[in-house]
Amino acid sequence: MSADSSSSLAAGDADGPLGAELGRWGRLFGGFAHEIKNPLSTIGLHLRLLEEDVGEPSTPRDKRILTRTQRLSKEVVRLQGILQEFLDFVRAPEAQFAPVSLNLIVREISDLLRPEMERQDIRLNLLLTEGLEPATVDKNLVHQALLNLMRNAQEAIVGTGRSGEIIVGTAFDESTDSFVLSVTDSGPGMAEEVRQRCFEPYFSTKPGGTGLGLAITRRFVEDHGGNMRIDSHEGIGTKFELRVPRLPSRLAEPEA
Repeated sequence: MSADSSSSLAAGDADGPLGAELGRWGRLFGGFAHEIKNPLSTIGLHLRLLEEDVGEPSTPRDKRILTRTQRLSKEVVRLQGILQEFLDFVRAPEAQFAPVSLNLIVREISDLLRPEMERQDIRLNLLLTEGLEPATVDKNLVHQALLNLMRNAQEAIVGTGRSGEIIVGTAFDESTDSFVLSVTDSGPGMAEEVRQRCFEPYFSTKPGGTGLGLAITRRFVEDHGGNMRIDSHEGIGTKFELRVPRLPSRLAEPEA
């Protein structure tokens, strides 16, 4: 991949007014989303009860009712997912740092995704640095960030209609004193405009996409004082690097 097809977004590079705006409006929007989420859950529950009432449809009318109810249930689930992503974005939890094995996180997510990837003819390979010391991170946030990246890679390959490969790696970069998690895919790659905008909230090239997944991922990484890097070339694939310092800045010892 050529150097001019790469872009790097470090912590805080693109936030500016966005960070201040989220600070002002995040609580309000989060409360509003919760107000929508509660009745939406009730609607979903009653749709499932309706499906149970219909049971095995015996008439054309019952079949129509069941089909329409199932469609509505799927839309409720989709809306709940959108709301949850929105809440994750505006109300990102404060990181809880503890020593964690990054290799273990990678293996846990790989075990979760591998069966589905195999059905999609996607090879999942791990390049893990053995003996890697524990990283001081929030396991849940790093887990979610890596899961987002691996899901994106998976969806990118599936969108090509071809078989493909995803490589997930761990390393420690002595030159920057930081841990590195990388996800490389053989998908279609990104155009320059997409690379420049892929971390923007609500920007998405996927049908029905919210554009919040990568924005949430970057925010989680920034909570660790880290940054994300993209190396992508159309027709070849994309590599995301997630970098976090050995010791998050908020935990570093103050200078004497």
